[in-house]
Amino acid sequence: MDTIVTAEHIEKNYKGIRALKGVSFSVNRGEMFGIIGPDGAGKTTLFRILTTLVLPDSGHVKIDGYDTVHDYAAIRQFVGYMPGRFSLYQDLSVEENLHFYATLFGMSVKDNYATIKDIYSQIEPFRKRRAGALSGGMKQKLALSCSLIHKPRILFLDEPTTGVDPVSRKEFWDILSGLKKEGMTIIASTPIMDEALKFDRVAFIHDGEIKGIGKPADIIEQFKSILAPDKIDRPPVAVSPEKAITVKNLTKKFGNFTAVNSISFEVSKGEIFGFLGANGAGKTTAMRMLCGLSKPTSGSATVAGYDVIENPEMVKKRIGYMSQKFSLYNDLSVADNIRLFAGIYGVNDRLIASKTDEMLERIGLSDQKNTMVCDLPLGWKQRLAFSISIVHEPEIVFLDEPTGGVDPATRKQFWELIYDASERGITIFVTTHYMDEAEYCDRISMMVDGEIKALDTVPELKKKYNAADMDEVFRKLARGALRTE
Repeated sequence: MDTIVTAEHIEKNYKGIRALKGVSFSVNRGEMFGIIGPDGAGKTTLFRILTTLVLPDSGHVKIDGYDTVHDYAAIRQFVGYMPGRFSLYQDLSVEENLHFYATLFGMSVKDNYATIKDIYSQIEPFRKRRAGALSGGMKQKLALSCSLIHKPRILFLDEPTTGVDPVSRKEFWDILSGLKKEGMTIIASTPIMDEALKFDRVAFIHDGEIKGIGKPADIIEQFKSILAPDKIDRPPVAVSPEKAITVKNLTKKFGNFTAVNSISFEVSKGEIFGFLGANGAGKTTAMRMLCGLSKPTSGSATVAGYDVIENPEMVKKRIGYMSQKFSLYNDLSVADNIRLFAGIYGVNDRLIASKTDEMLERIGLSDQKNTMVCDLPLGWKQRLAFSISIVHEPEIVFLDEPTGGVDPATRKQFWELIYDASERGITIFVTTHYMDEAEYCDRISMMVDGEIKALDTVPELKKKYNAADMDEVFRKLARGALRTE
């Protein structure tokens, strides 16, 4: 086999913590190679070393015969890199982003347009739109186009489909499959095991060490407790006759564009209500109206007994909210974040100290009390953000794609926290792009083009759409979408 990437005994330390411990592996030319593992395992550090952005403390890496330390300038000319957080300039338009990346490599978009044509043609109608105004799926395609504009030999992708709906994820992997057929070497990471099965081989990294390399199915089975944990067994919950949320013909327009079109539904107290839909379907816009953060154009909604139009401030006092981008202060410690938000939510000063210790004990972060949030793995940040959102014991908590980019074992731990909150009487309103999580909800609504197209329990939705799982239900409904943005 013709080896194109060789890593030997890579070590990397941060503030006395060994992020990588003697990592060694090789990748064959034209291979689709996966790097999988839990949060904080060292995946992103490894990607940054492979792409010459970070120097290893010891060991060495060769990319197509070039050393990443001494030959970094040459390597950067023939590798493409799409980091975990989209490497786009949000205030630049689609075409401005693409032209900028082409210029970095001393070429024009025209020079290599054929390389990105199949991908870019899907977003070209929106070329004048700011990147920050695109949906997750469109941002993903733009970022991939930018990373391919110089026609690289090797493509590095660090969790490229985080925050993207199942339909857009499938489209993305179809694109990668096409690139592989053209001979491109692809090295990627993913927290989604259905995606991991698409690789030729995967390396499982845990606690900074490669624990195993082999066929995806074999590695997933070998490390099942982390990569494919058993589902949570939760008995059916009795539905309360009392309503936590009531929505009637709720509509939101932005100019001539109708983001949310006359939706109506109810959520019972203590219910775990899943609010699903493709990127751009209107979920986040609807959620912002229910949280009192955006005024509806028409229609009505009551949340925790208060009208979202007439009493938005009272609504805010009765709810918790966890956004897609964690609302934590990275330059504060774990304990300081809890104290800050507890104060904002109006928790009595005399109770904050005891609540802080109680919360940290419950989520297993007592030893990290004085750790800066920026130094926490993503999964730990997620647990902290959720616990902070309910520190004031709200009646309802809104969770907007709370587990994006998190490994299966950590996601299971997060849902155990959700179940615990539900058992304490808190109503859960959650959006997610992970269809295995949708199975944990008491009821599901499915939004398409700003409208609710289906609303029922998981078993009933599967039955109605003759589907084996929620992923299939989602795909069948999303196929009917007319708008692409």
